[in-house]
This record gives sequence, C-alpha cells and structure tokens, in this order.
Amino acid sequence: MSTMKNCLIFLTVISFIALSIAQDQCHPPPNQKNPKECCNVPTVMPSRDQFITCIQKFPPPPPPAPGSPPPAPGTPPPGANCIAECVLAQLGMVSNGAISKDAATATLVAALGSSAEWQALAKTTVDACYSKVSSLLTQKDSSGCNAGAEPFMECLPTTMFKNCPTSSWAAIAECEQQKAHLAKGCPIMSLMGPPHLM
Repeated sequence: MSTMKNCLIFLTVISFIALSIAQDQCHPPPNQKNPKECCNVPTVMPSRDQFITCIQKFPPPPPPAPGSPPPAPGTPPPGANCIAECVLAQLGMVSNGAISKDAATATLVAALGSSAEWQALAKTTVDACYSKVSSLLTQKDSSGCNAGAEPFMECLPTTMFKNCPTSSWAAIAECEQQKAHLAKGCPIMSLMGPPHLM
C-alpha cells in the first residue's frame, strides 16, 4: 500500500530531480514560506518508491554541452514527460495507454477523501488542466512519451493551490503573495526548493 504525501509537491519532486526550470519571471519565489502551510491540501501523492521506480526507468540525460542553446522557456527537460507519464500511470490516471480525464478525475476524487469542497475542486481542476494541455496529449515528444504528461501533472497541484478553498487557506500576506505569483503563470514548483521536498 502506498504511503501518500502532500499534493502540493505532486510535480515538484519530478521537476527538481529533472532540473526543470520555469520561466525567468518565476524565479526567485516571492518569499520562503512553505506552500504546504498556506493551503491545507488533503494528502494525495504517490509513494517515494513509485517516484524512484519512474526516475530509474527514465534517468535524466547528461547535461547539455557548454555553449548549447538554452531550451525555450517552459520547455520540459528531456525525460520529464516520460517520468510524469510513468507516475501518472502509477496513480491510475492512464487508461489504454493514454492519459484519461475520467481516470484522473476518479483517482483524484478518491484520494481527496470525503470533503465535498475538495472533491468539487478535484473535478474542476482535472477539467481545466485536461483542456489546457489537450492538444499535447495526442502528441509524442522526442523521447516517444506523451508530450502533455509533464504539463498536465504540473497543472494539477498548481491549479488546486490557486483555487484552495477558503476553509483550507491561510489568508496571510506571504500566502497571498504566493497565489499572486502563480497567477502570473508560474508553476507551483517555482515556490518550492529542496528544503520543502523532505
């Protein structure tokens, strides 16, 4: 049985391990507050072993040669889609070899427990994220993995944080700054650094 951790690091673990860096406008974060202290998200996270399995299956490529052009802003690093697709499959969000909106919704709703607020947010989050990356979900990246996997996985916790129910939100200045930071289009992982991954 999987040990579940916080949804707010859903993508962050993958992003930092894969050395994914968001747009320049997203760094540095507005403050050092742990986002988990801003939004009391119910636990919904694959186990460490599941992450390790996927990372070992798709190890990060060697760093680019000196002088190589940098990737376009927001472009997932090589292998990120493969790792994300693997983790989404581990979570039960992949059906018949494709990321499934119905499966993602069922998985997220089940993981969030009995809170009506969070179940409703889970449904609207999956709908919004699936629509946002739908054009990518039918494409393969250069590694042969689903081109929408990493953006979809990134979108889920970011959207949930931005729309955190009032009853679970710490309405303090630092948290409001973080929400405004994400409203610029920055991903949740841009708020979090290695100390928050423990």
